[in-house]
Amino acid sequence: MFLVKNLFLITFCVTLCQLAQADTKVCERRYKVTVNNQAPSFVPDVQNGGRGLSFDLIKAIESRMGCTMTLNPVELPRAFEDLKNSRTDIFAFGTSDEEWSKYGRFIPLYKAARLMVVNNVVYDPKKSMQDYLKDPRVKFADQTGGRFFYLPEESESLEKQRRVIRSPRPEHLFDFLKEGRAQAMFSSAVFNKYFVETKNMQNKVSFIRDPKNKIAIGIYVSKRRVSPSEFQELQRIIKDLQLEGTFRNIVSRYVYPEDLSHYEDL
Repeated sequence: MFLVKNLFLITFCVTLCQLAQADTKVCERRYKVTVNNQAPSFVPDVQNGGRGLSFDLIKAIESRMGCTMTLNPVELPRAFEDLKNSRTDIFAFGTSDEEWSKYGRFIPLYKAARLMVVNNVVYDPKKSMQDYLKDPRVKFADQTGGRFFYLPEESESLEKQRRVIRSPRPEHLFDFLKEGRAQAMFSSAVFNKYFVETKNMQNKVSFIRDPKNKIAIGIYVSKRRVSPSEFQELQRIIKDLQLEGTFRNIVSRYVYPEDLSHYEDL
């Protein structure tokens, strides 16, 4: 009788283990994720694999999805070429763009209000964004590789008037502003907080927030390398993390408290 009971218990335990294993989905898919190699989006960290806003957001998605996501930090122009030539599965993070959308499908994480950063030498609290955009004496700094926070008509107008100076790296744009080579620029709350503080520009610039023109920030998923079902799974996970407030908790560590109220879907 004792032997029968033991055999029954062993059989019961083995069956439970088999059911648990069958119910556990092991994701063997490995996603190659290209990120903009720029603080505070991504900062190399040998011990932890990296840190920064993009790193934290991707790790939140990876943890929920259960699939390995390997980050490849590159310059923004290279990131576009990687997506275009199907050398990456995902680009994180950027804004929706007509050219990028030819090669990838966009999944927004949240919407952020853009802000104009103005050198205090020319800043006038009575002036609006449009006043600076129309002023022929004001030159703007812009990032190579994507319009990001500029509306198409703004970029075209500044380009025609030769009132724009570019660099692929955001820190150079703040240098242009600090040195007086440019007098204004559009930026995000994340980049603004990081560079204004690290470059000691708190008393050199002023900000004009633009809550009417909120930009969707998200990931681009390769049309060729990622299947429709994988794309839908990414969409579902991102939606769940939005509703749970995970992205809001992460972003709040990288912006000024007054900027957080200008975010949507966070």
